[in-house]
Amino acid sequence: MQLFENKIILRWRSSLWKLVWCELLIYTILFLSISFIYRYALTEEQMVWFERVVRWCGKQYTGLPLTFLLGFYVSLVVKRWWEQYCKLPWPDSIAIQLRGLVKTSDERSLMLKRTIVRYCMLSYTLCIRRLSVRLRKRFPTIKEIIQSGLCRPDEAIRIGDEDTAEIYGSNWWMPLKWSTELVFNAQKDGLIVSAPGYNGILGQISAFRSGLTSVAAYGHIPVPLVYTQVVTLAVYIYFAVALIGEQWIIFRNPGDEIDLYYPIFMTVKFLFYFGWLRVAETLYNPFGEDDEDFELNGLMNRHFKVAMNIVSESEDPPELKKDVYWNTPDPELEEGNWYEDMIGANGGYKTINEIGADGFEDPSEAITLTEKRDPMY
Repeated sequence: MQLFENKIILRWRSSLWKLVWCELLIYTILFLSISFIYRYALTEEQMVWFERVVRWCGKQYTGLPLTFLLGFYVSLVVKRWWEQYCKLPWPDSIAIQLRGLVKTSDERSLMLKRTIVRYCMLSYTLCIRRLSVRLRKRFPTIKEIIQSGLCRPDEAIRIGDEDTAEIYGSNWWMPLKWSTELVFNAQKDGLIVSAPGYNGILGQISAFRSGLTSVAAYGHIPVPLVYTQVVTLAVYIYFAVALIGEQWIIFRNPGDEIDLYYPIFMTVKFLFYFGWLRVAETLYNPFGEDDEDFELNGLMNRHFKVAMNIVSESEDPPELKKDVYWNTPDPELEEGNWYEDMIGANGGYKTINEIGADGFEDPSEAITLTEKRDPMY
């Protein structure tokens, strides 16, 4: 009941039906065509011979360790898919450390922090665009990167040609090298006075480079082709033999067995095994344009916006005040009207209970962003 309430089974985007409907339709047509020929086009002698072939194929193909092969392969691909996302670096830590280390607010200090953030995002773009189809379409050449503001023309000349087809031909690491030189000069000029802080910011830049290197390595070193071929070949041979081995034989003795035309349980097996294989094919390259591939354009926009705001925002933090649990020895988070008087006295605003969670009038109607995107929640 839960499945149908959440409409999981009926969902189309990223669904099993979208992945295998075409193959399932072709397979069903082939199966029914063979069944029609067996029942209506063969002579009695040919039918007996065909039934022997059906029994032989039924015994042979069941011994193939398809579940083991597919299970191991899919687990490997899913593991690679998740690790690649986890290894994508975020510039937030670099921006926060810059904000804390370089406290002066003059134009040169602000220029230093913004330039380091820009260099980090420039390296991010140059590295990932070699893997991501979406970023490649957004930045097909260095010219589009210059037009976006991530790179100046003189910097692009120093970086060099980024359209080479060689695996290790990119100079995406160069802006990170410039960042370390800027940090060194900042310490020498007194903008960074803390030695541990200086070491920490260099460590963050190195970690950012390490993350990009790890992601690039996944793109350069794929799953061995022979393993992918073995699994794919096993699935196709299994269901090719099943076209014969799963045919229903006409039993001529009354009461021997029911006679079915449509392969019900064969369809279920086809959905499971081919769905498994299609999942692996979909997640094999997470930098493509499939439904489950990484939306790197939005992620990169988020990184640039947040990191720039962290290093540039000049607004002071909220005033330091005692919290509502100040005199409570064992504080517990509970629903209440802690700020009712404070909010109500300021222009007649609603209380927190009246507003509810996430801005809903009724807190019970609140729904998370994860629930909006994923029907499993």
